[in-house]
Amino acid sequence: MIRTIRVGEAPNDIALNRRTNKLYVANNRSNTVSVINSGTNRVIATIKGVKGAATVTVNPCTNRIYVAGSAGNLFIIDGRTDTLIKTFNVGGAFSSIAVNVRTNLVYSLNIVKNAVTVIDGKLKKIAATIKVGKQVLAGLPNTVGVNPFVNRIYVLNTDADTMSVIDGCSNKVVKTIKIGNKPSSLAINLRTDRIYAATSTNAGSVAVVDGRNNKLIKIISGVGSVGTMAINPITNRIYAPDDTTGSKNVAVISGANNKLIATVVNGESPVLAVVNQKLNRIYVATAIGESSRERVFVINGANNKIIANVRVGLSTLSGVVNEKNNRVYMANQGENTISVIAG
Repeated sequence: MIRTIRVGEAPNDIALNRRTNKLYVANNRSNTVSVINSGTNRVIATIKGVKGAATVTVNPCTNRIYVAGSAGNLFIIDGRTDTLIKTFNVGGAFSSIAVNVRTNLVYSLNIVKNAVTVIDGKLKKIAATIKVGKQVLAGLPNTVGVNPFVNRIYVLNTDADTMSVIDGCSNKVVKTIKIGNKPSSLAINLRTDRIYAATSTNAGSVAVVDGRNNKLIKIISGVGSVGTMAINPITNRIYAPDDTTGSKNVAVISGANNKLIATVVNGESPVLAVVNQKLNRIYVATAIGESSRERVFVINGANNKIIANVRVGLSTLSGVVNEKNNRVYMANQGENTISVIAG
């Protein structure tokens, strides 16, 4: 680790604008967003008034940042001035947010209203509200993902055991797919148009959906309780950390044949993975590390061997890779810091 950056209280999520080289950190308990210059690794602005900042995403094409907060609040930040320019309040509670950079539409999940709120990034207005799940409070949507190339949006409905597929042109659910028990984590390979969802089926599985026909094509068992997955689209490999207490496993899945091809063992309770596609390295954060501190271990994607262990802060919940400067940023909610790792 080369640096520790102090941010606001309870950094819950982190996102990178690769065009401006800025990082945006959602600080949940201080109701702020920290802006970090990824070149100098210093906080250059603190944006206030972002109540209950929970998740953050960036549209690098428009230089706008979108934050989902508490009590049904959605916030828009202008990345040019790093100021808050718009606040929506639609009630409920938001749990996940994603942007289609091609259409400039933003999708945020409202777990209380069992719906997806669609924001027009150009007009800064709510364009649509799309119901997901079977009925109010039945679906409990918790994760959203976007494939901008086919203009489809994917929503995991945890209590309904389904994934909703939304057509971005019509803002309508075009398919509801039964994918297994309690789906909780989502990853999309934009090159192959395959969607991967973690479920609790068979004591932990990954469901594979073909985005071309919206059909479930495989259930990959033996992966445990999967946390935040990562994909290297260049190698077509999926990395699924098993965050079960006491587990030390990261499942490596081949997207070519949808098979578990390796299990990397290290650390304890790995919770999330991020990938440097160019270097083919995978960075995995653990929930429990040495001396009660979390660790990040680094996997060489060429041979699935561990090449480094790095101690970071407490309660690492989110991470991002900047491939321009070969740096990895991990948000440590328990210490109010960002750990900077040399890739």
